[in-house]
Amino acid sequence: MNRLSFYFFLIGFLLLLSCGEKKECPGFSDNLDAYIPREDRMVFHNISGDSLVFNTAYYERIGPHTEEQNTLSVGGSGSKPYCRSSCSLRSVYSTSDPQQLNYTITIDNEALVCTLAVNLTSNLPTIDYFMSDTTYSSEGRLFGDTLKLGNHSTTTAPRFSHIEIVHGRGIVRIQDDQKRCLWFR
Repeated sequence: MNRLSFYFFLIGFLLLLSCGEKKECPGFSDNLDAYIPREDRMVFHNISGDSLVFNTAYYERIGPHTEEQNTLSVGGSGSKPYCRSSCSLRSVYSTSDPQQLNYTITIDNEALVCTLAVNLTSNLPTIDYFMSDTTYSSEGRLFGDTLKLGNHSTTTAPRFSHIEIVHGRGIVRIQDDQKRCLWFR
């Protein structure tokens, strides 16, 4: 085999490897939708009558899809394809809107893990991060009827220390340590 034929053979072989195999992925379970409400604004109040508003313009549900790393890509590992699906509600980044929210549930079907993550950003210099994960199942309320989460951020003075999420309503309470109040809806 001459050198040119060898290069064509090698390129063809690498292209076949880069195509990867496809995987049948289960969908995003309907039972998880109720943890993330479809709302344009999430408005919370405290006992003084003040409001805390998160404008949430993006609701996105990404159905089951196969993710894979192409062996020819930069940093590609050539690992086998894996399944992911997610649902998220997030704010549009705006310098005039100090309250930002990113609220996501992701299913990793390969590890059979379902992760719920919430990032809250405010005009006070803090990003507060709340997270819970559980073994994935397509049935039942994976995070229960009520999920209480503590802050996971490494910020020395986080603004929000706890949130409470209720199945069917989403986030219903936020403990604000810097304003020393409880926000509820």
